[in-house]
Amino acid sequence: MKKIILYGAMLLSITACEKDKTEEEKKEEEKTIVVPTGTLLFHLHTYIGSNEVDAYNITYGTDAGRQISLSIAQVYISDIQVVKLDGTLINLPDTILLKTLADETYIAGKVPVGNYKGIRFKVGLSAATDAQNPVLSKDSAALNHSEMWFGSTAPSDGHIFMNVQGTVDTTSDLSESMQPFLYKIGTADNYVQVNMPEQKFSILENQAEYGHMIFDCCKLFSGIKLNDAANLSVAGKADNNSALAQKIAANVPLMFRYE
Repeated sequence: MKKIILYGAMLLSITACEKDKTEEEKKEEEKTIVVPTGTLLFHLHTYIGSNEVDAYNITYGTDAGRQISLSIAQVYISDIQVVKLDGTLINLPDTILLKTLADETYIAGKVPVGNYKGIRFKVGLSAATDAQNPVLSKDSAALNHSEMWFGSTAPSDGHIFMNVQGTVDTTSDLSESMQPFLYKIGTADNYVQVNMPEQKFSILENQAEYGHMIFDCCKLFSGIKLNDAANLSVAGKADNNSALAQKIAANVPLMFRYE
């Protein structure tokens, strides 16, 4: 009888160990599961109204007839997410894009194979990224651009999230009195969320899917009284505390639409 009890105890112990081992193995297997992915790319065009901007310092008319030219139009995009059909958000970590006029195609990141209905991202940089030394950062290629710094050296004052400058017709009757404008938007308060409208797309294994979008700079002026010279400049970090900077930052989501 003692032998039977002892054998039973040993069997229970072995079974328990096997169970524990199986659970541990499952965890390890979960870690090593390879999820098939494809690549999401952004194809971003710079526009003024319905006109694609081919080069700087060319004057284009908006749909309402206002004339605008650009001398620089650059913006940081980060914290990219895709939205599954059930609303689940998938993060694309560690992707920082600097949208310039010269480049239109950007790699957003690897995305699990499946069906999706939306794209989300932020304009600007997180506090941690904004504080990085751009020369030493792993994202140096995107961050090491002095035209996107508030200071003249490595940005102890932080990065400019959106730098758009040029000239604009400031008259109410559109009589083409062109005046220079300068908008350098940044700081944590102006780290802006952009939720693109729902538009279904699919990610296929080892294939590229493009999100074709427009960055429309004329939307920057929505609701701004251009005949007031004080509304034509956000030049430094301190200026980003102003009501004008906050209004421009609120206009940022309007600047993005699907092509």
